[in-house]
Parts: sequence; structure tokens; C-alpha cells
Amino acid sequence: MSGFTNRYVGIVKESSYGTDPTSGYVFGEVDDESIKHNYDVLQRTDMSRYGAAKSNTGKEYSEGDINMAMLADNFLGTVLTGLFPTDTVGSIVSGLYPHVYTEAGTDRSFTMLVGREEKEHTYTGIVVDSLSISANLNEYAMVSASFMGKAESALDAIGASSPAFAGGDALYFSDAKVFINGDGTASNLVKSISFDINMNRDGDNACGLGDATYVRAPPFQRREITGTIEFNKIIHTAVESEPTYAELTAADGLELSGSGIKLKVQFGDESVADVLTFNFYKIRFEAPDANVSGRDTQTMTVPFVALFSPDDSKMMDITLRNAQSGAY
Repeated sequence: MSGFTNRYVGIVKESSYGTDPTSGYVFGEVDDESIKHNYDVLQRTDMSRYGAAKSNTGKEYSEGDINMAMLADNFLGTVLTGLFPTDTVGSIVSGLYPHVYTEAGTDRSFTMLVGREEKEHTYTGIVVDSLSISANLNEYAMVSASFMGKAESALDAIGASSPAFAGGDALYFSDAKVFINGDGTASNLVKSISFDINMNRDGDNACGLGDATYVRAPPFQRREITGTIEFNKIIHTAVESEPTYAELTAADGLELSGSGIKLKVQFGDESVADVLTFNFYKIRFEAPDANVSGRDTQTMTVPFVALFSPDDSKMMDITLRNAQSGAY
């Protein structure tokens, strides 16, 4: 099964955009990847021919996704800095250091290695465009990240890298908790939750005349955070501060605002309750879906949008706990 050992994804932070550090890579337990070299094709038409007679290669770039189970390792810790550049490390507790990721700071770029059985592909100038998190009953918590960057820079023989993995089990549904509107007790009515953090990066304005690929990190634009909570029943009376159907369908809808955390999504393991925590500081719920059918139990699905909180001067932050003592 040697082909499987030659499949891997590694990443390392760049000191200058598009320059491969050549060492220091961390590797993740990735389920699948779709990173690819891509380019536009220019066609030249003229009035004397009934079809295009000439073509050339336009902008060259790389893009794609990775999907993996949620594991509190150095790989995920590094990927998170692509959206939350500042990592502040706290004091060790029970062998784990808390890493608090915040939105402020200088944007980061990475070099990515992808092993594909016979060849190792190198992509420089990679930035994180979006991150998706999901937790469902009877499943591992999942992480998906979308990347974009410069054109593929190298194709080498496999074996140039020696990937090593952190080990340990991924986080899964039975140790996931959702806290709503500052309630200190997690809701036991949540069936699933998912959310996306999108940076809406601008690839066109990362290019310049005289170069076929990106010359700077694609700048991020408006940060958007959207998600969905599915409850295992329709909620007419809240148990742990859940939004009720009446509140959600009222004339002005339901918004959770003011100082403090309004939605906390927490993932743990058998020994530590809060290995990875996502905190949102202002939440606007959208209209609920609570239909019934002849086959299924009635549930309630509620989309939401996370907004910038003027009271807290941020949209969200993340805390990751692991054995890494230094900042990512």
C-alpha cells in the first residue's frame, strides 16, 4: 500500500509572499484535496476568419479545497492563522496551551506541498479564502478550507519530504456543545450545526502587468460568516436560551447583541471539554424552517449570520488548546 504513504498535504508560513521556506512544514490528516493549477485561455478573433485562430495562456493561479476531520494539531493551528492572523498563547493548563486567534494582524501566506503517489506538487503564495465547520450526530466534526495562490511552482519526485502526523483521535459529535446567548449550559436540543467563514479574496487585484500569476497575496474584502443550526424539535419554549419559533417569526425577527459571547460552539474530547472553541459576538437569526411530513419527526432549522459587534469590536474569535507552546 505504498501509494497511500505518498499521499499527503503539508503547509508552512512564508516570510515573504510566494517564497518557499523549503523547511518547517506541518502535515495534516487530510481526507481529500482538490488543489490544482489553473489558468485562463485567451482567444484572438479577427474579422477575416469565421472562428478564433490564435490563443494564449492568460492568468495562471492555483485554487482548491481540503477536507478533514477536526484534529487539534499543528496543521489546523497553522491553517487558522490564514483567517485569524494573531495567535496569543496563554499559560499552560493540564499540559495544554490555549491559543487565542483574533481577526487583527497582518495577513499570512503559505507554501503548500501535496504528495500524489508519484510526484510532489509545490504551490507557493497560498492564502486561505474560506473555512467551513460542521458537526452532525454520529459523525466526526469536519473542517473544510478553501485556498487560492500563485501558479504551481514545482513538480518533484515523491520522497523529497518525510511527512509526520500528530496522531490522536479527531473530535466528534458526542463532545460537541452549543451555548446560546451567554447561557452557561449547553443546549441539548441541537441536532447539527455548520458555519462558513468567508474572506471573499480578490484574485484579480493580486495581479499586475508583467507577470502571469499573483504578485501579492489576494487581498481579503468583506468578511462574511453564515451558518445553520438544526434543532431536534420545534422550539416553542426555550430550555437553554434557544431561539423560539415565536421570536424568530416576530415582526423584527431575533438578534442577539450587546457585549459578550452570543453563540459559542465548543468541541472537546474525553478529558478536555474545550479543545477548540468558536465564539461569535453578534448573531442575527433568519426565518426558521419547521415543516412536517408523513415520514419524519418535526425539527426546526434556523440559518444565522454572525455580525460585527461594536460592543466587542470584533465578529468572532477562536481558542485552540494543544501542546504547542509557541504561537503559530
